[in-house]
Formats: sequence, C-alpha cells, structure tokens
Amino acid sequence: MKFRFLEEESFADSAFEAFGSSLSELFENCALAAFSEMADLSKVKKKIEKKVKIEAETAEELLFDWLAELVFLKDAEGEIFSEFKAVVKEKSGKFFLAASCSGQKISEISAENLRNDVKAVTKHYFELRKEKGRFRAKIVLDI
Repeated sequence: MKFRFLEEESFADSAFEAFGSSLSELFENCALAAFSEMADLSKVKKKIEKKVKIEAETAEELLFDWLAELVFLKDAEGEIFSEFKAVVKEKSGKFFLAASCSGQKISEISAENLRNDVKAVTKHYFELRKEKGRFRAKIVLDI
C-alpha cells in the first residue's frame, strides 16, 4: 500500500498516511497522496516536468518543505503533478532532496477530473516514523 486517506482524523481538512521502504519512496507516495486529493491522477497527462531541490536539518522538515513546495508550484504555476521521482539523502547531519515531478496545467484538465484545492500542508498531526524497517508519514492537508 502506497497511501490511504484517514477520514476519521480530520473533518474539515484531508488527512492521509503514506508508506515507503525508503525515505525516497515515502516522499514519492506522500506527493501522490496529496495530488490524489486534488485530481484523478489517472487523467493527468505528463506534459510538463519540474525539478525540485531542497535541503533541511531533519527528514521531517524536508518532507514538510517538499509537500509545501509542491502546493506552491500548484498555486504559482497552475500545475497538477501525477508522477514523482525523489531521491532523499543524508549527509553531514543534513537531509537533501532532488526530485522531478511530471504533470500538466490545471487549465488543461477537465473539471470533472479535479477534486479539492489543497491550500497548505499543516503541522497538525504531522508525523514521520520508521517502523519495522519501513517509513510511515501522517499528513493533514488544509483544503
């Protein structure tokens, strides 16, 4: 399972839990969950690609900043992404992300394939853990 929505966690917002065997896979699955809240990703074509590079002091900060950057790109550039390739590395006590995102302009997606407008990633219930050899994150999105 890549992710699942947690309807019991938040009534006004949207919450999900994502999983990965590595931090890289977890970051990809968190992005997929966030954008699945925004659109039917099976209908989003891969017409554009964006590169994202971020660094942070902790893996939690890096995940939060990654999702916040994706929401920013959605708002500023009017783009919805449906495919993510992320590489997360730790070096000298810092965490680094290099990622690519593929998708298309929101204006090119038919209205029936759009869902909720995610305004922000929140720190409410925000959690990143390693359990039994795999990573898990819990995220609440402001919609």
